[in-house]
Amino acid sequence: MGRSLMMAFDLGGGSGRCMLFDPEKGVVCVTRRAWTHPVAPGTANLGFDLQLGKIWEAMGEAARQAMGEAGASPGDVVGLAACSMRNTTVLLDGAGEVIFATPNQDARALGNSLVLAGERGMEIYETGGHWPSPLFTGTRLLWLRDNQPGLLERADKVASLSDWMGMRLCGELFAERSQAGETLLFDHRSREWSHGLISSLVLDQDLFPPLVDAGERIGSLTPEAADHLGLAPGTPVAAGGADTQCGLLGMGCVEVSEVGVNAGTSMPVQQVTGSYVTDSEGRLWSGQHVVPGLYVVESNGLITGTVLEWFARFLYPESPDPVAALFAEAAASEPGAGGVYSTLGARLFDARVTGVLLGNITMSHMVTPDASSLRSHLGRALLEGLACSARANLEQVLKATGLEPSRVTVGGGMSRSVLWTGILADVVGRSVWVPHDREVASLGAAVCAGAGAGVFRDLREGARALANLGEEREPGEESERYQGLYAGWREALELRAECDGHMANLMAVAMLGRSAGAGEAPADFRPRILVTASMDEAALEELRAMGEVTFRPWRETRMVYDGGERLVEALRGFDVFVTEMDIVDFEALRGLPDLKMIICCRVNAVNVDLEAATAYGVPVANTPGRNADAVADLVVAYMIMLARKLPQASSFLKQEEVAEGDMARMGEAYLAFQGKELWRKTVGLVGLGSVGSKVARRLLSFGARVLYHDPAVDAGKGAALGAEKVSFEELLERSDFVSLHAPAVKATEGMMDARAFSCMKDGAFFINTARASLVDHEALAEALESGKLAGAALDVFPIEPPGSDDRLVRREDVIATPHIGGDTVEIGAHQGQIAAQQLRDLLSGRAPEHLLNPEALEGFEWTGPRREPSREELERLAANPKPSMTS
Repeated sequence: MGRSLMMAFDLGGGSGRCMLFDPEKGVVCVTRRAWTHPVAPGTANLGFDLQLGKIWEAMGEAARQAMGEAGASPGDVVGLAACSMRNTTVLLDGAGEVIFATPNQDARALGNSLVLAGERGMEIYETGGHWPSPLFTGTRLLWLRDNQPGLLERADKVASLSDWMGMRLCGELFAERSQAGETLLFDHRSREWSHGLISSLVLDQDLFPPLVDAGERIGSLTPEAADHLGLAPGTPVAAGGADTQCGLLGMGCVEVSEVGVNAGTSMPVQQVTGSYVTDSEGRLWSGQHVVPGLYVVESNGLITGTVLEWFARFLYPESPDPVAALFAEAAASEPGAGGVYSTLGARLFDARVTGVLLGNITMSHMVTPDASSLRSHLGRALLEGLACSARANLEQVLKATGLEPSRVTVGGGMSRSVLWTGILADVVGRSVWVPHDREVASLGAAVCAGAGAGVFRDLREGARALANLGEEREPGEESERYQGLYAGWREALELRAECDGHMANLMAVAMLGRSAGAGEAPADFRPRILVTASMDEAALEELRAMGEVTFRPWRETRMVYDGGERLVEALRGFDVFVTEMDIVDFEALRGLPDLKMIICCRVNAVNVDLEAATAYGVPVANTPGRNADAVADLVVAYMIMLARKLPQASSFLKQEEVAEGDMARMGEAYLAFQGKELWRKTVGLVGLGSVGSKVARRLLSFGARVLYHDPAVDAGKGAALGAEKVSFEELLERSDFVSLHAPAVKATEGMMDARAFSCMKDGAFFINTARASLVDHEALAEALESGKLAGAALDVFPIEPPGSDDRLVRREDVIATPHIGGDTVEIGAHQGQIAAQQLRDLLSGRAPEHLLNPEALEGFEWTGPRREPSREELERLAANPKPSMTS
């Protein structure tokens, strides 16, 4: 007999989860897929696009993976439901196609929300449960009405992300009430759309789908969706809900007065009420529980988890799991964090305030003089501040409801930490219940699926099945001390409020000033992009998020355009050209009036007529450093091979005279091939550009000392990379390894001559992956033959390839390779990543970092006509020779 499993989808801000849940055994497995939300062009960096096609594909992959991991057959899944982040907006046309979609952080409607709040804030709050802000569907619809009326006219229905997911599963669109309650346009007392508010805002009543309760069956899995997910067609599909309210359900908070703290990306603190409760000032949010007939009052610590991850990456930039590293080191600190106080990620919620979220770290070298322990204190202070924030918001909720909580439950990612949940219990001074399964929103959606499939009589029954699966954290012996720490923290938070408000205004001005730029693309503009350069799928996905991509890689098509009419024919109708090998000449630029940007995936854009592109107002960017990682890896490999005598050691075992078990020869090898470590060796880098800087970073992990000589890089920039700036002569004298990373210019030609080699340390090693013209190869050979140098590694030669009888190639103490430094399969990924960023910058109105002709930005517009050269410019350009790969 098959199993009865529920499949739940939880579509969050940074990732999605697919959970398989067995009502008898609990969670079977959870699979995840990450995603990001690109900035929406034309929104001054306030807007973001929700890539629903990518999300649907990702959830299909996650579902199939979950079924495989669980060893489940399609018929084992008896019900599905989806929850999602709140405050999403999806517009569908009459055919059910998505024409507009935004995630919860989209704030393009900032201006509309400020006007609406000023004119009708309390009225809307009393009905809709939320003070107007740019996060809500209501204000986004007003933004569309004012900025993209044509798009709004095309819209047939508006939905949340989880509503849209339900439609993709069963083909029917409904609006679930907990999500509808997050739009501003829902009447919480009647539990229906507020037709009065909708009409007063001059919005179409028909936009809003019929309402359903969470856990209500909305249809059956379509054959198309079943095939995508690896399930059986006809499987019951239930309405899910808002992730925070589904989190309450997953935590078992389904009785009046119970409190749930969902400490994830944000930190909502919600109390369950039996009626619709608002606060007199409009500071809090009031909404629908997913359980019909129950309501919630919410205060919110806001971006708690986001700040935790951000700060952890700052403290532990090299760690594969910075958050885990922060928790581990914070445990080594003591209550009070050695006198360090933090309000980072802490917020006493006030829904009426819109602005930059900031926080403070307060510390003194006099109080915490031991810098070696400071990192652990900083981590502890951050966690203590977040616990204080949870208590402050809990107090605010309890003041509004007047209800003493029967239980406080904490779920979400931070609840995995025994340290933090213990601190939380100490700070709030009461026991805290922690569910065994932290994915509480997914659990809530699974309960909805079970109710819709008839596995549970209703949502309450499903929640009660989870209620005792957890453990209690009691306040410990430090709780009394934490009461005093909290009182001081809370008072400091109030005293800093005025100053923080002032600083937030200054930061907002800086942020908005930075985000605006000339030539920013309109919000609905998607450039047509032709890519003939090598590129990996991740980079192509980045480009597809910004425009319509046609991918014709030259390595696969074996086609390289040599400019002129052939290129004009290939590029006609495209706005952006991403090339690597094609010739873009004057004739092609003249015949392509739609072309607005060229990205050349090369270090030197020798194949593009830069003067002609500038004359036509076409920005050209390149991808310097695309092979820097590849070359840096090779350089470090050379150093290890030379220091450990690996070529000779490898050859030893291949000698015919070495017999199996010949310990005498092993002893000979042990003496002959004793090598050196890079630890405490001094490495001199001649040049600290894109390759040299990456070599420097790699060497730090080996414990090496790094010197550099580069007139273009000041001592401060070098120090940031862990390198010390010295003269060329000092570098030669002090270094155990000398590696060249200088450009091939007149000033560097032959810089490593006989005199330079004579200045090097006896027994040093020499490496060149840059240019052969930097080295006098005869002088190098003499330095090796005399024993001055212990070895060399060369990837470049005056004539390539050199003959096997070359004076250097034939030496055993020389590693010689045929110019392979930048030849890796990952080059396409590197140059694709850089190219995507150049396009992203220009679409956002910023000058791309690697722009080669900044003059082309004067008067640049994505949708307007291009600049036209003067007659004199045309004559001069026509007379110039065509660029070529050898020019």
